[in-house]
Amino acid sequence: MKRLCLLALLLLAVLPFSSLKGQDIKFNPKFDAVSEEEVKMTSYPRDTSAAAVVIYKELTRKVYVSPSFEFFLKKVNRFRFKVLKESAKSIGNFEIIYRTDGEMSEKIQDIKVTTFNWENGKVVKTKMGKEFIFDQKYSEHSSRISFSAQNVKAGSVIEVTYERQNKHYWDIGDIIFQGSIPVNCAEAKVSYPEWLVFNAMSRGLKLYSSNQSYETSRLVLGVGRYADYKLLQNNYRAVNIPALKAEGNIYCISQFYSAVSYELAALRLPGQTPKTVAYEWSDVDKRIMESDIFSELNSSCKFRDEVDPIKKSDKPFLEKVVAIRNLVARKVKWNRNIRLLPKSATSVLKESSGSNADINALVGSALKYAGFTVTPVAVKLRTSGELQDFHISLDAFDTFILKVASDKGDVLMLDAAIPTGYVNILPYNFLVPTARQIVKDQSIRPWIDLTSLTKNQTSYNVQAKLDRDGLLKATMKIEATGEESMYLKEFYRSYGEKEKLFAVFEKNNSYTVVDMTARNMEEYTPDCTITMEVESQMQTTEDRIYLKPVIENIHSEGRYKSETRSVPVDFPYRETTVYNMTVEIPEGYEIEQMPSNASASAVKVDSKVDIVYRKSDDGRKIEVSYKYSLNDMYVDPHDYQDFRRYWMQLVKLEKETIVIKKK
Repeated sequence: MKRLCLLALLLLAVLPFSSLKGQDIKFNPKFDAVSEEEVKMTSYPRDTSAAAVVIYKELTRKVYVSPSFEFFLKKVNRFRFKVLKESAKSIGNFEIIYRTDGEMSEKIQDIKVTTFNWENGKVVKTKMGKEFIFDQKYSEHSSRISFSAQNVKAGSVIEVTYERQNKHYWDIGDIIFQGSIPVNCAEAKVSYPEWLVFNAMSRGLKLYSSNQSYETSRLVLGVGRYADYKLLQNNYRAVNIPALKAEGNIYCISQFYSAVSYELAALRLPGQTPKTVAYEWSDVDKRIMESDIFSELNSSCKFRDEVDPIKKSDKPFLEKVVAIRNLVARKVKWNRNIRLLPKSATSVLKESSGSNADINALVGSALKYAGFTVTPVAVKLRTSGELQDFHISLDAFDTFILKVASDKGDVLMLDAAIPTGYVNILPYNFLVPTARQIVKDQSIRPWIDLTSLTKNQTSYNVQAKLDRDGLLKATMKIEATGEESMYLKEFYRSYGEKEKLFAVFEKNNSYTVVDMTARNMEEYTPDCTITMEVESQMQTTEDRIYLKPVIENIHSEGRYKSETRSVPVDFPYRETTVYNMTVEIPEGYEIEQMPSNASASAVKVDSKVDIVYRKSDDGRKIEVSYKYSLNDMYVDPHDYQDFRRYWMQLVKLEKETIVIKKK
């Protein structure tokens, strides 16, 4: 919460506040009333770099009530987009996931999509036919509707409207005014009967105006019987809203958009005692305990015959857990989906593939059979935004991992699906400070921190020899542990052929790769290694060689080029980088100039760098030791300029030169 509040204050200073008097692009808000001027428009004056702009956005949220006092929610969404560049053509593609489980089922209806283009001196309309609407089963309790605007190109105006109806009257959700492209005008109407009490929380920069109105509605209860009540309506309007674009090292830019979030707080039905409906985290726990997560974890082990030898062996706790994980992973491949709820073990085994939830459930069941205590730990992914403990939702989490404990009290964390991971090495997206273990024992502290489970380090060991022509020949060994191991494995696996991998290393660095070997890249291990034979040509003059001892481009100068930043910097994990180089200089040469030992650190962020230069007693060898450490995962926008200053310092230290001259 503190992070979001600080960000809002900073945005007030950084972003231009949009005038609420009038939008730049004049338009008729009626559907299908697109003007010639809108279609012929070629750029957006407030942001000439914009690939698209929202000309008009209208969001309507209305809660209805039936004579039996059942509540229904209707959401109507209308958008008018202007495509300014070819790169934005996909803005006309829509996908909606909706529920199909009994009384909680939803309806998606009244889908209308029209594309407007300027052709042969006139506006030409292309309406999307029903044959371009695809409705498919998505999961056991949900379906997916997808549709796309037709004949979209640079210059098109796309108009879209659709309606969503359900009984989820409490789920008005977020009214989002801002996005990754500029918005010319956005209007929203939220209305509900006076018997419902909603809390409305503003987030991001307040770029909208608002007012509230009331009207009297009549509910017919029967012949000659009725009830009058007030219908409350909150009206919002925002114009000329700048885009809030994602920057490097940010996992969820949408949580910083200008928006209003609605949450049901109480019910005050006629003739009944007012009832508070705000959820507690125990309600979320209960819902998860009643879900397929617990039923699958508690189901009988499907691999008893194969788990038995592992269970009875004298292997240490860690090795037993890894062996059981590998046993399941050989039978069920990860389909790269991340889910909260697992499918039945029978269907997963039949398909021989599954989501991380499916694989975690199978592994968890086997680990329980092996005698270990297994607890599901619910995680809201970093790409879904920061978990706010004051905003409790039954749908707060995206997935779960396993907490595994031995009878001696040893504990580890595991997502069994990720092939490049390991025990306590989770995908970067999972590394959150507030994950929740789902336990019935109220004496156990439920919240746990997943950001410091392991030590993450990359070590470079370079043994090199420099010849008289300035050619450096070196053996460079790169060893990675923890999260750095996962990163290096994913990087290595993403290039199928060594030649492609060579090219990537050479593109990012000033050396040529002669040969390469790798260890543990395909194995389920906490570390991995790459060893390379490389050559690098140093700059020379007639009698001098200018040696760049740090031949690996460890940190990029262009990473934080922007002088200001309106959103935080989120690092994937805490890390340490160690670079050690020993280089032998050629016969007949001596060291003329060597940089001084140096250090640099950030003021507000726990990060520092040290570099030390040494020469052997005979002057023939140079040793360089470099160490970078980052012990924070977050840089507040207020501290960005200090961190950027520090970053430029460390990049400069990595580019220092040693001058070697002929005797």
